[in-house]
Amino acid sequence: MSEILKGIWRYQQVSRVELVDQIGLTSGTITNLTHELIQLGILRENEAISGNVGRRRVMLGFDPRFYRIIGLDIGRSSFEIVVMDLNGTILQSIERDMNGLQGPDAYFEVITPLVAGVKSDIEAAGYKILGLGAGVPGPIDYDSGTLLAPPNFPGWSNYPLQKMLEDQFGLVTLIDDDARTSAMAERWYGLGKNVNNLVSVTLGMGIGGGVVTEGKIVRGTNGLCGQVGHMTIVLDGKMCGCGNRGCWETVGSIPGILGRWSGGSTIEELQGAIKRREPEALRCLEDTLGFMEAALVNIQNLYDPELILLGGRLYPLLSDYLVQVKPRVQSRLYAFAKDRLRIEPSTFGNSQSAVGAAALLFGFLLAEPVRLLSLREK
Repeated sequence: MSEILKGIWRYQQVSRVELVDQIGLTSGTITNLTHELIQLGILRENEAISGNVGRRRVMLGFDPRFYRIIGLDIGRSSFEIVVMDLNGTILQSIERDMNGLQGPDAYFEVITPLVAGVKSDIEAAGYKILGLGAGVPGPIDYDSGTLLAPPNFPGWSNYPLQKMLEDQFGLVTLIDDDARTSAMAERWYGLGKNVNNLVSVTLGMGIGGGVVTEGKIVRGTNGLCGQVGHMTIVLDGKMCGCGNRGCWETVGSIPGILGRWSGGSTIEELQGAIKRREPEALRCLEDTLGFMEAALVNIQNLYDPELILLGGRLYPLLSDYLVQVKPRVQSRLYAFAKDRLRIEPSTFGNSQSAVGAAALLFGFLLAEPVRLLSLREK
């Protein structure tokens, strides 16, 4: 079943005959398995179309009519809930600003009734919930589903997030670092769908990265692969919450940038000062772009991706200046590789991590459909 679902995901719609050619199973096996997936509400037959020689074919695609996935992004200053169907369509989004609130208790006092309401509405409308995915600042102990010591995220150290969500909502629950969920949004639904090697970088209150190599997310020995915000950019720089000095996050995140500018306390104020061509604001911007340039060169040399995607709350401030950053990055790469790298904005804007959290369940469905549906029924 997994190979059938992956084939349909890759091409969006495909006929049974094409599946036989793609995955090497017999036509009888394909017919039986696709029939079962249709009965389960995962696939549906779409309107027949004419083939090249006039023969009409029935195309298979994911069925958006039965299942829903809930994605939750828990950020350092906000959170978002999305509801998606199996085609990756965002059906509902709820966002809340959490500035001034710290720790799980304060967050879940707001989050819990909203997720419970979304869950109730989905079920009342007759849909089944495939599961709940959550993206959160890492690092994470994946065996226990526990947050370890997220930098600049006070109160969340050693918090058993996965168990809490499972107990609270009774859904199959997956969690991951929010930068990795952002990468998964691209892998399953966005620009990374046809790219095997990519790095997704989220720029906001912190800086994170998700690395996809040969189509699979990479975590590393301690779950730290992709912590691009904690590469050293400034020798003997400021102490970072991770324990290192001079991390990109200390100078390139929203707090890091505002800490280098004396003219205000918000990114919007800085943006206004840049538009007014105030000298200090322009110097702050140029330094920020220089730090980004160095970080992107490091990312390319470390991971050798085909595609680097940039997103997060900070990206709108920097987006207009990518046209000057890209050639500067390319000029510092191996000559034979510099034109192969693409640097693009992320597909889903500020919803990137929440969409990716839902995508965790979609990836589970593609890899182990029988197991996921079995867990869901428990």
